[in-house]
Amino acid sequence: MEKFKMQNSKDLAVVILAAGISSRLGNLTKQLLVYKNETLLKIAVKKALEISKDVFVVLGHEKEKCEKELEDFDLNTIYNPNYKKGMGTTLSCAIKHTKEFNHTMVMLCDQPFIPMSHFQALKENIQNENIIASLYEKNRNSKVPAIFPKKYYDELLKLNEDIGAKEILQKESCINIQLEKDFCIDIDTLEDMKFLEIL
Repeated sequence: MEKFKMQNSKDLAVVILAAGISSRLGNLTKQLLVYKNETLLKIAVKKALEISKDVFVVLGHEKEKCEKELEDFDLNTIYNPNYKKGMGTTLSCAIKHTKEFNHTMVMLCDQPFIPMSHFQALKENIQNENIIASLYEKNRNSKVPAIFPKKYYDELLKLNEDIGAKEILQKESCINIQLEKDFCIDIDTLEDMKFLEIL
């Protein structure tokens, strides 16, 4: 069952994309992998709640298990029935619920190493025109986490399948906040899981 709470402010919503199947991790559920005694999902949620009181978590794969992880948090949960079609469907599903906000920050649940200072820097650079995006070290392309002003919502709502926000970030003029190499790691494969032990 989807859960919604009263919205506090209409300025900034934070969306956590946590619906994917994680096929490259075999039978493991990415959202529930553990880093420093907490699941990746819980780590992302705690950071998001420091950024805004309006947090929306989009679930799909292993929905019930993920919901258990979220029981103690005051947030909004959304179910994407099309999650198997890819991240684009999850992001467009999220934006349907944040349309009333002036800005939406998009986070992934598989980036546990990004420090709060980076999210705060994104937030501090908010302005009405430009996307505020992350620039990974040695990479020229703007990436998420990123904050999208309302004027981009129509484009985000049209996303489908597994393209996410990449095309929008590549074609638009973004204000980029540098993210150090060690913080850029996504936990996508069994090989990536070694970083949960050493970082």
